[in-house]
Amino acid sequence: MIIKQIFNNNIVSTVDDKNQELLILGRGIGFKFKAGDVIDEERIEKVFRLQDASIYERFKSIVTEVPVEILQVTDDIVTLARTQLNKTISDGIYVSLSDHIHFAVQRLEKGMITRNPLSWEVQHFYKAEFDVAREALTLLKERLDVEFPKDEICNIALHFINAEVNDSMNDVTHLMQLLQEIMNIIKYHFNVELDEDSVNYFRFITHLKYFCQRVITHASHDDAEEYLYEVVRKNYPETFKCIGKIETFIHKNYQYDMTHSEQLYLTLHLERLMKPKRDQ
Repeated sequence: MIIKQIFNNNIVSTVDDKNQELLILGRGIGFKFKAGDVIDEERIEKVFRLQDASIYERFKSIVTEVPVEILQVTDDIVTLARTQLNKTISDGIYVSLSDHIHFAVQRLEKGMITRNPLSWEVQHFYKAEFDVAREALTLLKERLDVEFPKDEICNIALHFINAEVNDSMNDVTHLMQLLQEIMNIIKYHFNVELDEDSVNYFRFITHLKYFCQRVITHASHDDAEEYLYEVVRKNYPETFKCIGKIETFIHKNYQYDMTHSEQLYLTLHLERLMKPKRDQ
């Protein structure tokens, strides 16, 4: 591999056999070298191969500002997330997360502690992402020798969520706000505390998240059979009444009209969630 560009002593770029530019990290990999020299492959510690050209350019713009150890641990965290979450995560997370970690370290050095008001929502509605973020925090402590506050778990989890939905952090915030609003309607309607560790709760939240994404993006979906809709409405009147409250709230606050398909499946998932409570 031939050096195309030297960013600093520890970061250079090269081009592979498919003419794709790569970023190469390694201690001293650019020291006393110049463009056109052969890369010392024994010094290579990380290789960043980002498919999206615009993301790659943004990443190049921050590599000279972010310490190499943060870039390395960011790559390890992204690998951890992709493996454990088993979801497609946008390469944009390399830019956003490395920049965030760098800024978080700087804030700690200045004694600035910030709180994330979404911690409860993220922990309950995105448990898998929150658990991986907790592991990431441990990894950061080991690799950077920095004791981050627990709220940082939520911040990292939000980067995972944002990369999954490939949307703006503002939309993710709206999504979680809507999730919380709907869950409050359900809790007050049935006057119950839900078992957040149950399989049925997980299934319901998963379905609800997809529904909330449609509300936020105004992407309605309707393929319900009217006969089945009427059967569910008649068989589960109390649950359907709760769905009616949710529909009214969403129409008023989000200018979104729930389709019969959405009412149908939300009723079925909610009924399955509430049935164990009734049987107690």
